[in-house]
Amino acid sequence: MKGLFKYVCLGIMVIFSGMFFNLNNVQAKENTVDLNNVQKIPAFCYHDVVADNDTQILEKDPYAITQKRLEEHFELFKKNGYTPISLKQYGDYLNGRGKLPDKPILLSFDDGRESMYTRIYPLLKKYNYPAVFAIILSYMDTMPPADINKMVTWQQLQEMRDSGLVEVASHTYNLHNFVVANNYGDRYQNVATIWWRDSNGYETENDFNSRITNDMLTGKSLFDENMGSSSNILVWPFGVYTQYAKETAKKAGYEYQLMLNDDVKLDDKSCLSRFIIYGNPSNNDILKMLNHSYPRKAMTAGQVDIDMIYDALPEQFERNISATIEKLQSMNVNTVFLQTFADEDGDGDVDEVYFHTDKMKVKADVFNHVTVKLKEAGFQVYAWMPVLCYPWMSENPDNAIAASEPDKLGWYTRATPFSPQVREYAKGLVRDLALYAPIDGILFQDDLYMNDFEDFSPYAKKVFKEKFGENLTRENLENDKDLMQKWTKLKTDTLNNLTLELIDVAKYYRPELKTARNIYPVVITQPESEEWFAQNYNDYLDLYDYVVIMAYPEMERNEEGLGDISNEEWLDNLVKLSLQNPKAQKKAVFKLQGYDWKNNIWIDDIEQHKRTDIIKNAKGLNIAQYPVNVFDN
Repeated sequence: MKGLFKYVCLGIMVIFSGMFFNLNNVQAKENTVDLNNVQKIPAFCYHDVVADNDTQILEKDPYAITQKRLEEHFELFKKNGYTPISLKQYGDYLNGRGKLPDKPILLSFDDGRESMYTRIYPLLKKYNYPAVFAIILSYMDTMPPADINKMVTWQQLQEMRDSGLVEVASHTYNLHNFVVANNYGDRYQNVATIWWRDSNGYETENDFNSRITNDMLTGKSLFDENMGSSSNILVWPFGVYTQYAKETAKKAGYEYQLMLNDDVKLDDKSCLSRFIIYGNPSNNDILKMLNHSYPRKAMTAGQVDIDMIYDALPEQFERNISATIEKLQSMNVNTVFLQTFADEDGDGDVDEVYFHTDKMKVKADVFNHVTVKLKEAGFQVYAWMPVLCYPWMSENPDNAIAASEPDKLGWYTRATPFSPQVREYAKGLVRDLALYAPIDGILFQDDLYMNDFEDFSPYAKKVFKEKFGENLTRENLENDKDLMQKWTKLKTDTLNNLTLELIDVAKYYRPELKTARNIYPVVITQPESEEWFAQNYNDYLDLYDYVVIMAYPEMERNEEGLGDISNEEWLDNLVKLSLQNPKAQKKAVFKLQGYDWKNNIWIDDIEQHKRTDIIKNAKGLNIAQYPVNVFDN
């Protein structure tokens, strides 16, 4: 039985010198939307509508649109047979009380500016189009901010509602704002942010939830008082929400909820995602949205160690963050896999983390801060997170992964996924990460594996006995190949199911979170190696949004040996094998190593460009690199 080859720990700290490659031409490749994973009724989110000659407002507010351009959109809908519907019509359809037109669409206008009455409503009447008007209710109660200027009035809203064309929605009472998210003073969207309360630290989750509940009640009361009836539509500010917020809105009587992010599939039919109108879009742009033919940029990701950039001196830390952003922008990266843990000695054992938690030692509560800065710079941020390699999880020896023979243990010190206690530990960490940091996704670290001599922990033995009615021994496995295959599959499924439990926890706080998982390339090139890793590539493609393939030719050559095959041939073969599964075209991410750990040198620009060309020529779409040498200019 073939043994496991060892990978160098990916958290390794290295000397920052040498060349670095640029992902400049990777983004040119685009793909279109999977129609099986999108909402079938296109919905649009407009904001302010200004006079045709009011270019100053358009320059200041890219979400504004001219009245002329809005009418062009309306003419486009009419010409191409699209029929705007009301949410009442949509609800009747869901409840079997009516049918929808052949090409239904939903129009909505957010915030509550005066232009709803002066410019939008006249066009709705002209075309007989229904629409949803979402009002920031606190702005009706007090003076709105300067960028809003003037709000629509309650009387105007009543008139428009009574026309039958306008459904008036709550845009929450006072959640359409940004609040302080950490001790660095960063601000983030109210609905999904735990407040930082200066010397008192973070508010509790109960206080966080109470704010949402109280806002729902206050908004309901104000709306009822001024409109004479309740609204059954809630529009989430900035498209941000939590599962608690969503459930609370339902309890408050909101039958329909409108979000953003048109590429997110919402299983709840009472919730609709919307295309956000930005930059005064042309008819051609709108057609792409209607036909779901708008391009999606490929993922180009840089995996970043906070270990590299964190400094106890605040001024230096900020300079390092700025240098990181500058480097990533020069690479044309659009996604960052950001380290959540400290591993400066590179041994793979996680004793400290960089996010707020009471479950283990926090080296510095900075993950939130770095995440916000990266998002402000335009990057999607995935939390790069280990799951099992926390030594404290296995202080109880029963909670540690065990091998049939002591010298057969894998290279990470890992807790066993068969332990219910370990699973709860992992859920607690993910809960704190998702609660306190506005992440867009999670990348699961490569500590999620078990080799062919693992796991012989008491918990694994118990599960084995319950599942197969036999004792877990090396002899039983070696003498019964069928049993060995079943055990391998159970180990693979156990690791997969653990990640699904963690995803459920994270999505309670970040419902639109994306998921990715690292995989070793040998699992793809030699599928029988599932026995050596408890990893399965096709399973990953079914379970996660992205599968991050560790395409490290130097490491493969140094650790496993590639014989006479060149690095280029190995990479080309890996990409082609990876893409044999149709799902891989959009989901496979080929992560190149940026550093040759054996020879202690960075992979130079020329070589990296050659490797990106190999991936693209083999039809690979998504490319990443680890590590990123953020201090090399």
